Amino acid sequence: MKKVPELLVPAGNIKTLRYAVEYGADAVYIGGKKFNLRSLADNFTVAELEEAVNYCHERNVKTYITLNSILFENEINGLKKYLSQISHIEFDGFIISDMAVMNLIKTYFKNPKIHISTQANITNSIGANVYNKLGAKRVNIAREVKFNDLKEIIKNTDAEVEVFIHGALCISYSGRCMLSKYMTGRDANKGRCAHSCRWKYYLLEEERPNLFFNIVQNENGTFIYNSRDLCLMPKLDMLAGAGVSAFKIEGRAKTESYIAQTVWAYRKALDYIENNEFSDEKKSFLMSELNKCTHRDYTVGFMFLDGYDDLENNEAVSYKKDYRFVGLYNDQSKKYGLPLILVKNQFKKGEIIEILEPKKMPYEVRINEIVISKNDCDYMADTANPNDIVMIKDIGEINPYAILRIKQ
Repeated sequence: MKKVPELLVPAGNIKTLRYAVEYGADAVYIGGKKFNLRSLADNFTVAELEEAVNYCHERNVKTYITLNSILFENEINGLKKYLSQISHIEFDGFIISDMAVMNLIKTYFKNPKIHISTQANITNSIGANVYNKLGAKRVNIAREVKFNDLKEIIKNTDAEVEVFIHGALCISYSGRCMLSKYMTGRDANKGRCAHSCRWKYYLLEEERPNLFFNIVQNENGTFIYNSRDLCLMPKLDMLAGAGVSAFKIEGRAKTESYIAQTVWAYRKALDYIENNEFSDEKKSFLMSELNKCTHRDYTVGFMFLDGYDDLENNEAVSYKKDYRFVGLYNDQSKKYGLPLILVKNQFKKGEIIEILEPKKMPYEVRINEIVISKNDCDYMADTANPNDIVMIKDIGEINPYAILRIKQ
């Protein structure tokens, strides 16, 4: 068994970054307001980037900045200006896909640690070594690589190898999709994907205008391009044993709930692996935890599939919502000494709430009493609605980063 891989977690804003850190990330990757492939996420101002790095470093967590969009000639001066604005921040790594960006980063930062994005589509050790000789410390291998090839790449390169283990998959090769730009003008390769592949589609016969045919449809509609979500939880021990340096979770546009639940599960898995306790029973338990997140049908993707049925037959793929995310810790009531909960989705008196906290096993509590706190007035209620601030006396003290969820 080699060194346990780094757990690399996305953060779209300061709030989700804190959840990522508190739930056990070894490193987080974030983006500024420019030059990254999640330009529609909240992202970080220059001041917030500095705040994020300081927060992480105080807790021995690394921070990588994504500058992985393709750079056009007319954007060079803008990137130079942006790099100058952030050059005082001590990032632990820079995630890039364009050689011009790598070159400019070396101009503005001393001894930067360069990580090559999956957008560069590295599928072999020769490619990994070329980037390594140019100064890249780490390469993120293309999702299309098979496991046996991955082992050979690791064996034949000096670069650290990073692998995506969880999150959304793109229908296009290594995410190089033009569908969004063609249909909406929003370029996925500039971080503005409209997710056109998730839309419903109909078939129109050329000679009979206005006569539409469903292609294939279930009760949720037609989703012929709709890819599954990647989940390599059952294969983590194989990946760790092969010498993968970092496990990466996708999702810089995701909520605190998604970050908390996925990081909790994968942190637990890595702890089990480190202690040689990652049994089939533990894998089954952690998969049941990941199933509590809202997700599309899971797949182990290109790396472990013998055929591609999981990736080609997408008509029945749909969101799974076995649990609903109902609340977050908001503050502590000075009057009652109870936690104040910000309600995210409706829940009612009598329901059983499940509480997830960092470094603890989830536990359940029945809601016997709901007190809504509003405008310095507290009153009893049978139902808590979104954006209410409530107290639930039955739950007692909880961690400030607790996630509250209820089985549907």
